[in-house]
Amino acid sequence: MSEAALACEPTLRDHFRMAMRGVASSVYLVTTKGADGNAGMTATSVCSLSFDPVSVLICVNRSTSFSKALEASGRFALNLLSREDEVVAKAFGSPAGREFRFAVGDWYELDGMPALKSSISTIACDVASQMDFGSHRILVGQVSKVDNRDGRPELLYCHGAFRALQPDSRHSQR
Repeated sequence: MSEAALACEPTLRDHFRMAMRGVASSVYLVTTKGADGNAGMTATSVCSLSFDPVSVLICVNRSTSFSKALEASGRFALNLLSREDEVVAKAFGSPAGREFRFAVGDWYELDGMPALKSSISTIACDVASQMDFGSHRILVGQVSKVDNRDGRPELLYCHGAFRALQPDSRHSQR
């Protein structure tokens, strides 16, 4: 990389970060069952990939303990969070209190993976493919089961705050 490229890199990163903060994203809780028990992390870098085979794509920072648990398990669940899951999202989004994360929320198992009952949907997946890029691992999850629950307002993340498409009287917009 040239000296000029290295000199502008922090500014480029800052501008890119600001641009991406303005993209409203669904909030997911990615969970797995590891050798040391359940593990999870909040994520917005998730998307559907294919209907044949039915699959999703997620991106996980390789330096996290969750990444190590996911690698060992080879399976995960995507919990598409509802507006009522904001407390759960905050618990999993903070590095503090890792051992107490699953004490928040009402949990069950979907295809052997931790699933949140209050989420809009839970999608159980087997890791079908992966590749590393920069600090992250890009994983393709082949879907094995889906559990949908209707009538729940979505939880979105934009400009550093949780939001919803339609106001919900139980939660304030920020």
